[in-house]
Amino acid sequence: MKSITYTIEIKWIIIGYDNYGFGTDKCLYNLQTNRRLKQSYNSGSIGYWFGKKFHTLSKLKTMIRKPLKEFCPF
Repeated sequence: MKSITYTIEIKWIIIGYDNYGFGTDKCLYNLQTNRRLKQSYNSGSIGYWFGKKFHTLSKLKTMIRKPLKEFCPF
């Protein structure tokens, strides 16, 4: 069996949801399960579902920050 693996760097992390982040390809990923989340359309708004809570793209823009760089001496 052959497989293809690719690596995407996480560029933004969502405040309050540490297991979710936007990659360099501008898609939202669940960092715990390594799956991509799909954009949803709810009541005329485009956004993402986090469990049972829906967040629009405009609200997510206020909730993002850059990930902290960890010091590694190796």
